[in-house]
Parts: sequence; structure tokens; C-alpha cells
Amino acid sequence: MIVTNRDKVITQMKIFQGLLILSCNLAVAAYILTSNIYEYLRWPGITFFIVIGLVCIVKITRLKVFHFENSGVIFTIKYYHPSKKGLIFPAVEYPVDKMRTLKIERSLFSDFIIMDVYLKEKEKLFRIKMRVNGISDSNYRKIANSFS
Repeated sequence: MIVTNRDKVITQMKIFQGLLILSCNLAVAAYILTSNIYEYLRWPGITFFIVIGLVCIVKITRLKVFHFENSGVIFTIKYYHPSKKGLIFPAVEYPVDKMRTLKIERSLFSDFIIMDVYLKEKEKLFRIKMRVNGISDSNYRKIANSFS
């Protein structure tokens, strides 16, 4: 079973790229046409467009694709930026029988998946916490049901 948010993340990335291009063009146009803009609106307007551009850059760099795969014996999680090309190695790969708990924490800005995995060598629990966005409740249920 495979659960991924790749399509939603790529759509978000395209939206942020479009906003970035638009804000950069508007900032340049506002700077070039400063003589036609009221003086009390010049620098606040240019600053506004620059801030919007910086926010878009930060959002684009923080986007991550979450790819969960459970073969029945081993579960694999790949966590990568959507513009990454080539071979993508798994961030997490453990046997299914080592999985102890799976929790989903929802907050205002992002969701987290928290997994506790039992490590036999150290005889303790290892906690994996990953930020995920764009995964629906049905996909969360599929992930949880794949372990039972």
C-alpha cells in the first residue's frame, strides 16, 4: 500500500512559484515607476512585494513530499523536496512488527506523524517525527490500518 502527497505538494509549489514571480515583477515595476506612485505608498508597496517574495521562497524551500509504503513486512517512508531528481533513498525503513504506536498531531500550520519503533539492539523505543502536509484523513486511516 502506498500513500503520498506528491500531487498536492507540486500544486502548492507551482502556486508559490507563481506568487514569487508576480511579487518580484510588481516590486520591480513599482521601483521603476516610482515617479508615478504617491510618495507615501512607494516604499511600503515595494517592501510589501519583497516580503511576499521572501515568504514564497521560504515556503518553497520547506515543502516536502511524504511517501509512505507498506509491503506487509517492511514499511518505508521517503521524505524529500519535490524538485529533487534522481534516486530517492528512504528516510525510514523498519520491519512492521517493530512498530509500536502511530500518532497524528494536527496543528494550525502543519500536521505531524509520530511513530514509536522498538529497537531490539538498545531495548528502547525510537521516536520518528515527520511533518506532513496535504494528506487527507482517509490516507491517515490507511496508514494506521496498514499496521494492523
